[in-house]
Amino acid sequence: MVAGVLYRIVLVLKLVSVLAYGGGLVAAFVASAPEERRRAVHKVASPALLAIWVTGYGLASMLRISLMELWLLGSLVLSLASQIALVRAVAKPERSRADFWAATVPLVLVVMLMVFRPTWDLLRSR
Repeated sequence: MVAGVLYRIVLVLKLVSVLAYGGGLVAAFVASAPEERRRAVHKVASPALLAIWVTGYGLASMLRISLMELWLLGSLVLSLASQIALVRAVAKPERSRADFWAATVPLVLVVMLMVFRPTWDLLRSR
């Protein structure tokens, strides 16, 4: 019972972290002042990504899912790619559509990996 409650709490924290990361990403491109854009990335999106990783590790541990699963490794790499694109975008004086898509597409792919959870076994069976 307690484990189930703890799992749900961590799951909610992960969802809130994902929403915060998405909000930081959007704010980084919507804000007009460069300082506001940097704050959105460094004070919102970056800590949210750390929280996503920590809660994801917690959930994987609770469910005894190997951290070497395709969907987890892919999510880690793609979320890092999104973060790097965000940091690069706010380091430049002007934002562009290419910068926005470079940060957004990996995030969408992470969500897809989390939903569909492809495994290495799935790839081997083809």
